[in-house]
Amino acid sequence: MKKIKKIAFWFVLALVFFTAIFAGCTRLSRTEKILVKANDKFSSNQYKEAYDEINRALAITSARDFIPVNVLLLAEPIYFSYLQKIAEDKEYLALEDVESKLFLYPQVESARINELIMSLVRTHNSEQDVQIAYSGRAAQSNVLHRVFSAFAGEVSRQKGRGTFVLAIVVVVVLLMLTFLLAVILLLARLFKLNRENNARLRHASVVDVYAMSKKLPPPPADLVSTCEQLGEKIDEATFRRNHSRNVAELVYKVAYASGVSAELASIYYCAALVYDAGFLSLPAELLSAREIGDEEREMLKSHAEKAAKYLSFVPQEYRAIFIDAAKSHHENIDGSGYPEGLSGAEIPFIARLIRVCESYVSIASVRGWHEIRDRESAIAELEKKGELYDSKIVACLRSII
Repeated sequence: MKKIKKIAFWFVLALVFFTAIFAGCTRLSRTEKILVKANDKFSSNQYKEAYDEINRALAITSARDFIPVNVLLLAEPIYFSYLQKIAEDKEYLALEDVESKLFLYPQVESARINELIMSLVRTHNSEQDVQIAYSGRAAQSNVLHRVFSAFAGEVSRQKGRGTFVLAIVVVVVLLMLTFLLAVILLLARLFKLNRENNARLRHASVVDVYAMSKKLPPPPADLVSTCEQLGEKIDEATFRRNHSRNVAELVYKVAYASGVSAELASIYYCAALVYDAGFLSLPAELLSAREIGDEEREMLKSHAEKAAKYLSFVPQEYRAIFIDAAKSHHENIDGSGYPEGLSGAEIPFIARLIRVCESYVSIASVRGWHEIRDRESAIAELEKKGELYDSKIVACLRSII
């Protein structure tokens, strides 16, 4: 009898274990199918449908410890494009739904999404003369003004000395609470800065020859705009939607976390938008081909040396960084890359940055030759190929993803 109970116990335990594994695999498969469907809708400019699909994926994955980066990488451009459609169609009621979703999934937010939402809010307010709640992003700057006005009105209505004293006491209490809140916010800010500085110091051993040269000014706004427009043309030619921007944003974050100044990291952002400009010299049928031979493969490799003619708009003080990014981003740490077979520290820092970030974005995105990967497996893939990538940059990438 005891033996039968023991067998039954282990049978039930095994059944629960395999059921959990099956449920996890089914959930993962379901998420991947939703992502593919969302990407298809997005590519065909069905932004509302893509928005609905990506929210399904976010709802599934948010129950885990973190939302996978492949979901976030697709969610941000879908949200931004849907907001652009809202602005174009003036469907302000739909903005409230986006706001509620961003409250649930704050990881999706980006600077351009927040800027577009603020623009929509201002436009709607000016047209309707109605104030829209903005998820707490807009500061309630006139709270004290309203409180003071309320107390002033009360004092004018009630002439008694007791009411006046009560008003003074309440105002003093409010001032003390405001001061206490300001101190708390200041301490939180100092704590955050200290933590960021510690993270930057941990990665300060990453060598950057540009940072050791003269201090460069931040890129002007027109240069950033020109690079973003050229990046969109490159993505259109290579059939990789938002690829340039995704790589550039990651390059900026990794560069800054590794100890590079914000000004220099902004220059790297611009260079990473246009590092693949050489593809614009290649035939469209070659870039869209599913299978290529050795001759076509060599022609594709030539893009690394054909970018210079598209970068004449870059100011002279930044030119070396842009050329290094375009020419050397396929060089490998062990010297097996192209076009010059550089190795180790011979490879310019910007090129090593792009090599890591571009590979990560490609691995974490849907491509014709592989399925979409999650954050952990994409990083693990880079770490496994230490002969190709700068290990310190990969470690820095892991710390911020």
